[in-house]
This record gives sequence, C-alpha cells and structure tokens, in this order.
Amino acid sequence: MTTAELETVAQEALVHYLPIIDEMITEPFPATDVEDGTGYGGPTHVVRMLRTSQDFWDDELHKALQQADAEMTAALDALVAALTVRWGDPLVVDLWSYLKASYDGSRAPELIERLSQSAGSLQAWPVPDAGRWIGLTVGQHDTELPLELMSVVSHTPLPAPSAAAAY
Repeated sequence: MTTAELETVAQEALVHYLPIIDEMITEPFPATDVEDGTGYGGPTHVVRMLRTSQDFWDDELHKALQQADAEMTAALDALVAALTVRWGDPLVVDLWSYLKASYDGSRAPELIERLSQSAGSLQAWPVPDAGRWIGLTVGQHDTELPLELMSVVSHTPLPAPSAAAAY
C-alpha cells in the first residue's frame, strides 16, 4: 500500500472509530454476558471489533495478510495518537506474558485472558473521572482468520504491564 492509502485508512479510523470509543466510555455495561458480530462484553467490560479484515484461507503468498496488517497498524497508530493526546502515553500491557502464565496454571482476569488468546499487547489508558480504562489492540485467533482491531473498555483494575507484575 502507498503512504497516501495508509494515511486515508488512518483518517477514516479517526472519523469512524473515535465516536465509537467515546460512546463505549460512557455507555453502561451489559447486565449479562453478551456476544455478537460487533464484539462481546459483560458486567465488567465491553470489547468492540472496530475493524475486521478478510480471512486468509486462500492467501498462500501472504500478500492479503501483509496489506491487512498495514491497514490495521495505520488505524491503530492513528487511534493511539489521538488517545495519547487526550490522556498521555498509554500503558503497554504484554498480553503474551499473561498467555504464557496461563500455561503454568495462573489465571488472569477473564477479559485479559481472552484478549491474550488473540493479541500480543494492549495499549491502555485510565479515563479520568470515568472510573474506567480504555484499551486498543489488534488480534488474530489463527493465521487463516481475520485480523481484528479491538477497543476495550472496563471498570476492573487496569492490567499490569506484564503477568509477572500481576501475580
């Protein structure tokens, strides 16, 4: 993809996804666990799939994956920059360390455990005066499945930067 195309993706992300993030910060959490094509949530959190790529079953040369990855990265970077202007530098949570710790029998909070099954890291900000934190990540459940740009809002304690600090 060209730089101009990636800049367009970034601008579209700001226009389309920042309002969704703002709404997520203020809307009530579901009373019970829910899941649909737009995401999942429950009494402590909501996860929205902001952008989902195609799947990669027929992408033997990984060209479609590379393009989708570049687009997801451009969208994520634009959103991270916008939220960093609002709330300062994000806390970078190493989700991989939580996944690794789960292999040894450690249990992370349900939200972090589920995110760690598809994403390697999460950039998170406490939202002043909201009693919540917001996070952004890109995940993929398997190499043939779509990439997903996810926004997370929770009122649980902000996750530690690594599993070692959480246990």
